[in-house]
Amino acid sequence: MDMVSCQIRNLSAGFGAEVIGLETTGEIDAETRQALRKAFDERGALLFRKLDIDFAGQDRLCRMLIGDETPGSTETRKENHVSNKEDDGLAPSGRLMFHADMMWHEKPFQVLSLYAINVEPGSATTSLTSTEYAWRTLPEDLRKRIEGKHARHQTGQVYHRGGDDLLMPQRSVEQSTVKAIPEIHPRTGKPLLYVSQQMTHNIVELPEDESEELLLKVFDHLYAPDMVYEHEWQNGDLLVFDNIAMQHARGNVERDGPTRTLRKVIAPIPNIKAEAPRYAKA
Repeated sequence: MDMVSCQIRNLSAGFGAEVIGLETTGEIDAETRQALRKAFDERGALLFRKLDIDFAGQDRLCRMLIGDETPGSTETRKENHVSNKEDDGLAPSGRLMFHADMMWHEKPFQVLSLYAINVEPGSATTSLTSTEYAWRTLPEDLRKRIEGKHARHQTGQVYHRGGDDLLMPQRSVEQSTVKAIPEIHPRTGKPLLYVSQQMTHNIVELPEDESEELLLKVFDHLYAPDMVYEHEWQNGDLLVFDNIAMQHARGNVERDGPTRTLRKVIAPIPNIKAEAPRYAKA
């Protein structure tokens, strides 16, 4: 791109972009900020490789992508790691089906980022798919069946769609919300195929069996191999994605398997009170 201090190239046909040569130690110039925001809104996910970035820098970058230039406050926040080795690591073991974080809430946060602090060969990959691209490419027969209906999304996982290797977060109280199909992105205005394997329990207008049959057909499109980007982690990778337009999943993580420690930063910090999930130790 002209007039910017980095290169931006597509990761796949439908979504995602790799940012090459971005310098994060100093102030990012206005032209580069504008180009990165445009790429983020158009492509849904940005990948930075071999990046040396701390917690505060990761936070600034996430907020910058959605136009939030207010000073950060990382000094008063705990640095969270998704890890199978740390005692307080988030999601320490198991497989995760496709979902968006806080999909069960009326207003989920906008940006999710993961930075590879320590990953060993053989670590589980992270998979991404775009609900914006999926809606644009949804076959007409499925679009007619699902458009205008509403889906109920709930905390936890819909276990009958997975298996024994699924991560099983434990909560004493479940939370849920109902949203229209398509859901309109609050920042970009784009329609989204807002249903997921993990958190969408049913289409409220349909009987249970019809709801599940339709959802499974939609999932066949949303999670088809040519609709998914599979990221194999290397130390220094930073993957930043739109938590409303994108969904992510991961393969099975074992506590005694290869080290997989990723720093997780979200933006903006949601102003809600919700019970944090607990994880059973294997």
